[in-house]
This record gives sequence, C-alpha cells and structure tokens, in this order.
Amino acid sequence: MKKAIAGILSLILMFSLTACSANKLAESFSEDEVTAKAKEVIELLNQQDYDGTIAMFGNNLKAQLSSEQLKTALDSSINQSGEFKEYSSSAVAGQKDKNTGEDFAVSVITCKYENSNHTFTISFNQELEVIGLYMK
Repeated sequence: MKKAIAGILSLILMFSLTACSANKLAESFSEDEVTAKAKEVIELLNQQDYDGTIAMFGNNLKAQLSSEQLKTALDSSINQSGEFKEYSSSAVAGQKDKNTGEDFAVSVITCKYENSNHTFTISFNQELEVIGLYMK
C-alpha cells in the first residue's frame, strides 16, 4: 500500500511537470517566499501534521490526495529518518504550463536527518498553494 501511495505522489508530480517547460522564476514569485513556504511544508511533514500539510494544497491536489493517504505514504520514512538536523541545500526554478500558460515555482530542498537525507520537490501555484509534492 505504501508503495502504491508513493507511486501516486510521484505520478502527481510527474503529471504536473509533464506539460511544462522550464523557465526562470516568474516575476510574480519571490525566491525567498517560495523557499520559506517549502520549508513550512517540510516542517509540517516533520511534525507529521498531515492535515496541516493538506491545508496548504491547491484544490486539484486536495481532490487527489487525502491526509490519510499522505500519512500512509510518508509516515514510516519520516519516522525512520530520525530527528531533523538541517536544510543542506535548496534551489528554486520557474515552470510554465504549456496548456494553460500559468507560471508556477518548483522548490527543491535537501534535508539532513539523524539517520538519512531526503530531497523534497515542492511545486507552487501563484497563490503559493502546493500543486506537487515529492519526497525522495
């Protein structure tokens, strides 16, 4: 079941990025704001606050993924990682949906934990709602 949920999360991210082309970050986004919002999502996940995480999702992602599904997909990985230590790297890039022309931002943040490292890829729409989430 966990692999199925992880697969769903991966497909959601890949689907959202498939119809897109890479760009510089659109002027409507601030790299600092995108990074701060991504760290907020990661902090909620580290606290295992899945309802809080879902509250940050855009409507399309909320319709595809429940709090319970998110918990099932990520809970054991987060527990096995141990205590969060630090953010070790981050990058922000812009994307544009070829179908709608809508700009969105993608934040990639690598985190060090007591027992492992994880890289989070989090996509945001213009309202800084999460529209894609992947943890590796």
